[in-house]
Amino acid sequence: MQLPAGVDIHDDWFTPDLLERLTQASNWMPMYFLNRASRFDTHSLDIHWYYPVAVTEEALFGRVQDQMDALEEPLDVLRETWEMVAARIGGTLGLYECSVSANTFGTEGNPHFDFRNRAVAPAHLTVLIYCSPQWDITWAGETLIFDEDGEISGGIMPRPGRIAILRGDPHHVGRSVSRICPSDRRVLVFKMWDETLLQTLVDAANIKRPAAQPG
Repeated sequence: MQLPAGVDIHDDWFTPDLLERLTQASNWMPMYFLNRASRFDTHSLDIHWYYPVAVTEEALFGRVQDQMDALEEPLDVLRETWEMVAARIGGTLGLYECSVSANTFGTEGNPHFDFRNRAVAPAHLTVLIYCSPQWDITWAGETLIFDEDGEISGGIMPRPGRIAILRGDPHHVGRSVSRICPSDRRVLVFKMWDETLLQTLVDAANIKRPAAQPG
């Protein structure tokens, strides 16, 4: 499988027990049809079925580890999955979003970047964990990565338990499932920063932290 630089996949990070628990929890979660762009600094067509597990309105400097620590059964498996992924990636990571998304037939993704300010993009990581209990090539739903010319530079099939890591916030999209797909496409999403690199880029771009709110 050929993938662009900064994008890699892992099919062997889960233990059978952890993957089974994650699959059950994520596929029973209720979904909300939301326009995220009205609240978060994303793109205008960021509209899909979605469950916000742990979020902050300040993606650059806000962190959600306290929200992850507070998750109770059966969603505690999301915290365990985050801890496993963070340990595998290594370094100092700052998680700013954990969510579960669902693509149904006709719910088209829109090619996008996860964060608008490209000055800090090299420090950004998105982790996609495909949680559908089974998948068939005829069901579509691939994640596509694009190069600077708008050509497809890589594609990722949403196989159960597959983990995709997108470093540097590449232009990407999650495609709709096909008409014959009998279910939705469930994906657990972690969005985070390499904190060490982020601080270097923030300083270089002279980005100021928001003023603390009185409380």
